[in-house]
Amino acid sequence: MPKKSILLALLAGVTALLLVTWANAVAPGPEPLPPYTGVIKNNTKYELSVYSKNSSGTIIVPPRSWVEFVVWDDSFALIPYNGGEPYGCQKVRVTPDGIAFMCKKYDFIAEINPPLPPPSKRYYDKGKYKKRYRGKRKRS
Repeated sequence: MPKKSILLALLAGVTALLLVTWANAVAPGPEPLPPYTGVIKNNTKYELSVYSKNSSGTIIVPPRSWVEFVVWDDSFALIPYNGGEPYGCQKVRVTPDGIAFMCKKYDFIAEINPPLPPPSKRYYDKGKYKKRYRGKRKRS
């Protein structure tokens, strides 16, 4: 009989040890980051679509307007599309409650601007810079 009590005590000790190690192994880690809310401003004359990684959907940004956008990462790449073609690419960094826009605090603002026009060509007028011809003076 004493062997059974020793065996039960050892089993109880082992199960208690397993429970304690399991509790430490499953300890809650760092809390997930809160979602960041920002603004995407569209300063172009095109209706642009932006892929949302959170919902695997597409957000439409109307021309010359803005939309609130929610992300979970503190830095991300913003790629707007116009008619299925990429319109540009921006790297956006989040600064929590760092930007005031429309009487509200946002974590980031991303502006989509139209491409700049090419520089105007400067024409070189050859006639303007020709060497001046001086005739000989007549002696009297």
